[in-house]
Amino acid sequence: MEKIDVNVYGDSYPLRTGSRELTENAAQDVDRAMRLYAEKAPSFEPVKLAVLSAISFAEKNIELEEELEALRQKINRLNVFIGQSLQE
Repeated sequence: MEKIDVNVYGDSYPLRTGSRELTENAAQDVDRAMRLYAEKAPSFEPVKLAVLSAISFAEKNIELEEELEALRQKINRLNVFIGQSLQE
């Protein structure tokens, strides 16, 4: 684990990470999302911007998990088909 500092929406956060690049990219994504929400709602406090960003990332994560599960099911069906075809 490595200790790094990341900046999000003007604040610095010391973090421990197993992947500096991944954590820095994630922090940049959060910063970008918060700034986009701030453009749309400049009166929102940083905490609200952070919550909106977290919800957005959670929605994307759920969508990706659903897509991954659909792909796994498709792979399983293809494996069954291939197995049946090889037995014929």
